[in-house]
Amino acid sequence: MEIKIVLLCCIWCMLFALATAAVSDDQPQDTARPMVNLPWHIYRHFPADFSRWEASAVGFTGWDTEIRELDLGRTCLAMMHFPDTGLTAATEWGPDCPVPNALGTIEWVPRTMSVVSFRMPRLVEAARAAGLQVAHVGVGGKPYMEGEIWERCLEEVGDPPPPDTDVIEHTPAWKTLHTRDVFDLPRPNPPDAPASEFSLPEVLLPQGDDIIAQYDWQLHRLLKNRGIDHIIYTGWALNWCLWFSPCGMSDMSRKGYLCSAVRGGCVAIENKESALGEQNLEYALWKTSTMFGYVFDLHELTHALRQYAATQNRADE
Repeated sequence: MEIKIVLLCCIWCMLFALATAAVSDDQPQDTARPMVNLPWHIYRHFPADFSRWEASAVGFTGWDTEIRELDLGRTCLAMMHFPDTGLTAATEWGPDCPVPNALGTIEWVPRTMSVVSFRMPRLVEAARAAGLQVAHVGVGGKPYMEGEIWERCLEEVGDPPPPDTDVIEHTPAWKTLHTRDVFDLPRPNPPDAPASEFSLPEVLLPQGDDIIAQYDWQLHRLLKNRGIDHIIYTGWALNWCLWFSPCGMSDMSRKGYLCSAVRGGCVAIENKESALGEQNLEYALWKTSTMFGYVFDLHELTHALRQYAATQNRADE
């Protein structure tokens, strides 16, 4: 008798579970994710050809592309350290620059002007239209650390974590010497040099639902609250700040984030040996692909976001 009761209970539980599942299947569920399809650029760092021995890397497949889905709800477009465009009278770049201390090591300005003026505005506009989170990261001072968006982000992230006390408590003399040896800094301006003006295009400044983070812990909390785990970086310089500054790829990859870059939306610091052909930029894209994440082409990403936004607009009509 007890065995029959147990069997009846088991059968009843199975039937109840099946009925519940059937009812659940009949109910509409909003499982659609904001997805776009576009090329993901990957460096295939294999297979080595040891018939070439010391040059075995020539056997690597190299750059490859796959069309994959990008989940916009789990992704943010990060803009980092974009300087002004250099198009104002006070910041004329060239042999006649009225701010002569800028003529020493700042070789990247002509390339940055092109990115800031002609490439990035269309990508950022497309990102906002598609609902992709835009983040201004590793920034400081005006125009970022002021205003409603900054105050909102500060309130959201809360108190900072305890500081790391296992550090040198003063600036060693060798750091000052090294900066002078390598960059010839500080290099003062003459007293009659005009003050530079911050002149980024309006579209690249914080607005709407953008977020702002100065430190990695702030960026992590803002992204975690939004369910984001993939950061696509743009800015200056890929082989410097975007890797190593606060909120950069080194920081965020240690926190578990996939960190990618936009070819056409990043500038690298070049040197005498690399300037022709922007070889340091090519190296930086390779290193980003092999060490941190993927590479997206600016025009392909912009096009995919525009298509998604247009599709959403038609669906809303």
